[in-house]
Amino acid sequence: MRFDDPNWSEQPEKQEPSALPPAGDLAPATAPEDTSSSPTQTATPEKELRRMRIFTQVVITLACMALAFLGGWLSHQAYTNSFFSPSSTSLQYSTLIQQAWNVVDQNYVDRKAVNYQKMSYDAIRAMLADLGDTGHTRFLTPQDVKAENQQLSGTFAGIGIYIQQDPKTKDISIASTINGAPAQKAGLQHGDIIIAVNGKNVVGLDESALQPLIEGPVGTQVTLTIRRPASGKTLTFRITRATIQVPNVTMHYIPEAHIAQIQIVQFSTGVSDQLKAAINEAKKEGATKIILDLRNNPGGYLQEAINTASEFMASGTVLIEQDSSGKQSKYNVTGQTVDTAIPMIILVNQNTASAAEIVSGALQDNGRALVMGTKTFGTGTVLQEFDLSDGSALLLGTSEWLTPKGHFIRTDKITPNIVVPLDPNISILTPDTENQTHMTLAQIMKSSDAQLIAAIQYLESH
Repeated sequence: MRFDDPNWSEQPEKQEPSALPPAGDLAPATAPEDTSSSPTQTATPEKELRRMRIFTQVVITLACMALAFLGGWLSHQAYTNSFFSPSSTSLQYSTLIQQAWNVVDQNYVDRKAVNYQKMSYDAIRAMLADLGDTGHTRFLTPQDVKAENQQLSGTFAGIGIYIQQDPKTKDISIASTINGAPAQKAGLQHGDIIIAVNGKNVVGLDESALQPLIEGPVGTQVTLTIRRPASGKTLTFRITRATIQVPNVTMHYIPEAHIAQIQIVQFSTGVSDQLKAAINEAKKEGATKIILDLRNNPGGYLQEAINTASEFMASGTVLIEQDSSGKQSKYNVTGQTVDTAIPMIILVNQNTASAAEIVSGALQDNGRALVMGTKTFGTGTVLQEFDLSDGSALLLGTSEWLTPKGHFIRTDKITPNIVVPLDPNISILTPDTENQTHMTLAQIMKSSDAQLIAAIQYLESH
């Protein structure tokens, strides 16, 4: 039972029935007494007696109601003040925001320029940006909420790209394309900078403002103008939107080296089960070593990360969660293992984030795998979604992630055991691409993907 619920109140104790007759009943009639031989007595009329009984019951009822209300109100006040009362500083500055809003609302001369939704959204974005949890704590418009839910479910409508924004230049570029999606088929590449959508200049826009321009119903078209840093060319692509089935786990087996490269695109629903199937398929084909490719993986669900790390570890801690008071909670493996001994390299880069960092840090700290590549993104907060009244939401960091050895992911990131840089203008090789082009070991070793090459060389020599 919640004591801050306005419907809650203490019930008065059950009382014994009154000896008086009910207020609506009359007392039984009696014969008049003979007063000739006795002192005169003043008799109380029946109507007066009835009024007194009604008055008494009303007073008692009102008193009980008042006591019950007062008790409930005091309990509510004590509970609220103890747990939810904002600080005086918080009240002071929230009042300041409201004052500024009222001044603009009541006095600004150009009424057509007053856009309440935009003012609200921009104010919220600015407030969250000031917290310093870059790239993680953020505001979602109603459209963003829908897209986020669709993406993590593994199915959404669009052209099939992941975008990222440079915090310094504000350029929005393509982090990666989804294998087999319209964007990849059209020829869009990692690193392409989006400069216009349907002829509208989008330079300087935020990701949340750009995303709705690219999205749209299945079967409709969108035109993207991009600048390709590798060539310096400006290119235009007209792409038809489609329903995207996200292949979140892909595998390419390299028979000459008995190595399976397994890529996890993101930690969406069911990824750990898909990974289990991919590992078993790789071993059936003859794989004796694994490269777990988490490059450009933006993260996803925490439980999927825990399940994934648990497939390679028989025991141990996957991560430590720390709240704002400093209290720590450990998350241990689930016991659902797949292979706890097969040699393994984990590939990461600057776009490896969130749940992908949890898996990398867990397997690294527990000595289960070597991490290779470049430092990760550093998204070490646990996000909780808070829904707002118009369908928008806050994704707010309510606690922090630490690796099993206590390293803060947000500040320390995941540092590879073996650092292998890769030119950001070079597209990484994915299992999808290797499968589609039937790449051999020799072809992979002649490619520009220095990180994949280094991982293969290490596994072959150890």
